[in-house]
Formats: sequence, C-alpha cells, structure tokens
Amino acid sequence: MPFLPGQSGNPAGRKKGVRTRKAALIESLFESEVEAVGKKTLELALGGDTAALKIVVDRLCPAPRGRRIQFRIPSITGAHDVVRALNAVMRAVGNGVLTIDEGAALSAVIETSARAVEFADLADRVQALENRL
Repeated sequence: MPFLPGQSGNPAGRKKGVRTRKAALIESLFESEVEAVGKKTLELALGGDTAALKIVVDRLCPAPRGRRIQFRIPSITGAHDVVRALNAVMRAVGNGVLTIDEGAALSAVIETSARAVEFADLADRVQALENRL
C-alpha cells in the first residue's frame, strides 16, 4: 500500500534538523580547529595553491544564487492572461532584460498561477452545475 503524500513510512524516525551521530562527531572534531584551518587555507592560497585559492574565493565571493529583478508579471485572472504573461517573459528574455534561468523561473510561477485560475474556473463551473440541479 503506497504512503499518502506527507505521510512518513517511519513516523518515529529521525526528526527534521537532527544531525546523525556521524555528522555531530565530524563537527565536534573540527569545531576547535576552524580558525587554524582557515588560516592554513589562506596561507596555501597566498602561496599559489590553486585548490586553496578556489576555496578562499568561493567563501569570499560566492556565486550568486539569484538577483532581484525589476519585472512586473501581468496579472493573471483568465486563460488569455497566461499567454500574455508568458509572451512578456519571452520578450524580456529575448531583449536581455531577464536571463534564461530567470525567464524559466518566472514561467514556472506563471504556470502555477494558470493552474490556480483553471482550478478556480472548474470550481465555479461545478458550483453552477450543482445550482442547476
């Protein structure tokens, strides 16, 4: 019998956020040495070790995970609005206002909105049918 969404196969299992014994042990081993490891890594990086240099640069200037964008998605209240919103995103990507990844993320938001509009429309139609009966 399959599990229902959100239902654990082991309700008494490990709770979210609780570390395993292995993770806690590893953390405790390095806890007192964090500063020394950091200094040594910086020393190696300054000495020309490219792997250490990459570690230092990744910590100082991490790759951006996203940026705040100035793009207004047209409001979506019906199916025709979905097409209009997707066209606006495609134009913005084509003009370089949005990156391809940003366009894809916004398209996913629009798709979710489209499903919500479709669901609301179906609910209204079912209610209208029930009122006729």
